[in-house]
Amino acid sequence: MAEDAAALSVEVAWIGVEPPLRVALAVAPGTTVAGAIDASGIVARIAAAAPPPPGQGPLDGLGIAVHGRPAAPGDRLHDHDRVELLPALTVDPKVARARRAEHRRRQTGERRWAPDQERPKPPSAD
Repeated sequence: MAEDAAALSVEVAWIGVEPPLRVALAVAPGTTVAGAIDASGIVARIAAAAPPPPGQGPLDGLGIAVHGRPAAPGDRLHDHDRVELLPALTVDPKVARARRAEHRRRQTGERRWAPDQERPKPPSAD
């Protein structure tokens, strides 16, 4: 029972700046993600660094994750959890990957195969 009463060691990190802003906390058992964010004071720092548009709060548009996995504000924390505040995506990940692949093709001169084309034949061993 004494373990249950011990404080939990958690970290809240804002990934929207370089280097990431990290705040270590000791919170009571049963603390939620939202409670840890409030206790860290990181919301005031986010608002000071990048003021939100009128009518929005500083956390609107930010993603919340615990150890890289999406989390809800009401989720309970465990010892050594890391709460991450993530900036909103600016580009769809599928579009970003297609752009990187196209750029790589241009750099290397590689041609993209399409079903209506003949497949390139491997060089012969002769």
